[in-house]
Amino acid sequence: MQLADRLVEAIESGALRPGDRLPAMRDLAQSLDCALVTVSQAYELLSARGRANARPGKGTYVSEPPPQEEPFARRWEPDVARFARGARLEGVVERLTRATEPGAISLAAGHPAPETFPLHDFARAFHRTLLDDSPELMQYRSSTGDADLCAKLAALLRGRGCNASAADVIVCSGAQQAADVVATVLLEARSVVASESPTYWGTLGVFDARGVTYVEVRGDSDGVRSDDVERVFAEYRPRLFYVSPIAQNPTGAVLPARRAKQIVALARRYDVVVLEDQTGWQLTYDAPAPPPLAAHDTDGRVIVMESLSKSIFPALRIGYLYAKGGINEALEATKMRADVFTSTLTQRALWRFMESPACARHFRGARALYRKRRDAFVEALSEVVPWAHVRIPGAGVSVWLGLPQRVSTQAAFDACAREGVLVMPSEPFYPTRSGPPALRLSFGHLTEAQAREGIVRLGRALGKLVQKA
Repeated sequence: MQLADRLVEAIESGALRPGDRLPAMRDLAQSLDCALVTVSQAYELLSARGRANARPGKGTYVSEPPPQEEPFARRWEPDVARFARGARLEGVVERLTRATEPGAISLAAGHPAPETFPLHDFARAFHRTLLDDSPELMQYRSSTGDADLCAKLAALLRGRGCNASAADVIVCSGAQQAADVVATVLLEARSVVASESPTYWGTLGVFDARGVTYVEVRGDSDGVRSDDVERVFAEYRPRLFYVSPIAQNPTGAVLPARRAKQIVALARRYDVVVLEDQTGWQLTYDAPAPPPLAAHDTDGRVIVMESLSKSIFPALRIGYLYAKGGINEALEATKMRADVFTSTLTQRALWRFMESPACARHFRGARALYRKRRDAFVEALSEVVPWAHVRIPGAGVSVWLGLPQRVSTQAAFDACAREGVLVMPSEPFYPTRSGPPALRLSFGHLTEAQAREGIVRLGRALGKLVQKA
């Protein structure tokens, strides 16, 4: 897109005239030190815009300028092309929808288990809120969130090593809005964003809509690698670094505390703002969750984002941001412009629930259920797909299954759908939408029997592909 935009500027300035031949793609790729496919896609984009035309065997030439529009158009339509940049799941949702049929088992959803939802306990908290809170508390309220809930969230952060106060917390309508608030404050078109790869597609979709440029940071079974973080920070000087240290979606990796401390030190050295997604930190299985990166932050450059909807129940639609200093003030102003304030009624009920013994009981029960399902899922997967190296997730409800290089995710998706099992292809999880073939397989919402049947179908589908490849 950047290359196509530059060529359009050259055409409109007269540096390139109608009929001029554009540089040969291979020569231009070599001079720009970029991939040949990048230049090819830029030329295709120019052709789609009507600014160039390809002549087979001869090259690509500048087209005649488009006809001038009338001074006052009779018809107006919004320019929606720029919003399409956020369509990270383009094609995936359609494929999942078409593949759905009676009896299909979905390993693609990534949903929590409904049987863990503390609905009765939350109903009591909701009821007490309606009975006990004064009408004034249901009036228009602070854009940053209910004071009691903010104080509770700050106390949880302090318990994990952060120097947090209630004033540092901004309650949002889910983590998706929280990410959008951060993007509005920090990013603009072509801002450089460093991101672990793979990572959660929902946040990447928010950044896509800003037209950012991605630099991927490599990881391993323990999450993002601090040595590659330093390489990226030193070479590209990104505006923002997005990372999920715990329950990393899609891999389930848990970042060791020593790496977290190193990353914060590198962010300070290279002047990078860090957005850490702490969603799901309560669902670690083999050891207590390590402290957030923000626990090592001394100058206010780390922003914490968390969705409580994921760990309690999705309909809650409550998340928050934790930030200090000037960044906090800018985030608060942006949140207020977005929706004035998040539902006070839901916040008050959530605060009562989190203050009750039912909250800790809920997390203990959820962890026990998901740990049991994880162990059964990984064991079955190792038996049915013996050629695969299955990483055991330290948290979360998904397993990242790498595929042989000769098997594409598209072929794997189609083969699995024919066997009656739905899987999530890897492309949306890569910031640049390309990477090693893999599948995200989610077990959280399935019983052990359902999950095992899904794996059996998966094994049949992948077995046929591996044999053919």
